[in-house]
Amino acid sequence: MQSQIRTYIADGNVLILEGLKNILNDTGLVDIVGTATNGEQMLADIVRSRPEVLLVDYSCDDIVVSDVLMAMKRMPSLRVIGIVGECNVDQLKQLMATGINGHLMNDCDRDEVVDSVKACAKGERFFCGKVLDRLNASEGEETDHGCEPVNISERELEILQLIAEGLTTKQIAERLHLSFHTVMTHRKNMMGKLGLKNTAGLIVYAVKENLISPNRFLFSSDTTTN
Repeated sequence: MQSQIRTYIADGNVLILEGLKNILNDTGLVDIVGTATNGEQMLADIVRSRPEVLLVDYSCDDIVVSDVLMAMKRMPSLRVIGIVGECNVDQLKQLMATGINGHLMNDCDRDEVVDSVKACAKGERFFCGKVLDRLNASEGEETDHGCEPVNISERELEILQLIAEGLTTKQIAERLHLSFHTVMTHRKNMMGKLGLKNTAGLIVYAVKENLISPNRFLFSSDTTTN
């Protein structure tokens, strides 16, 4: 039986904190080992509870970027997913340079929250599409978002292979039991990592890098609109 992902949640908004707890508890894949509503409590608790993943909203007055950086310093093995309402690109770059594993906006759907925890627990990076859009729009930002080399996760590769087979986003979501939004986000993530503008470029990259076989190389107008 697969062990549960030991996860700690820190959010100054109690309603959001409880919502995140319920979302993750419902999966049966996550063990919530602690929660906090301020940075001081979070920093004291994580050393004791030894979580694998920290899900933290650092945009409130009671939890700030320096708290996240201190948590990462105290527990180098900790995988951190930041959540904010407004994405401050400079703060995000600071955290990425330090090694943050994921980042979400606070209006992401439940599937994306769950996927971020699962991905980061496996050592992958997970940045939602809105965050990548902000990074791409920032002046002088490079397309790899600080990830050297570019890493395509197992889930992203799975989606890429289905795109190459000509499946629409809706069909991929049904096949993998994901939400439409989550599949779209994974595709955005891949294109953001690689600096690509469309699905055709994504598949060409996959063929060149031998991520998919050339005989599965298929373009479908549906994959860009559905």
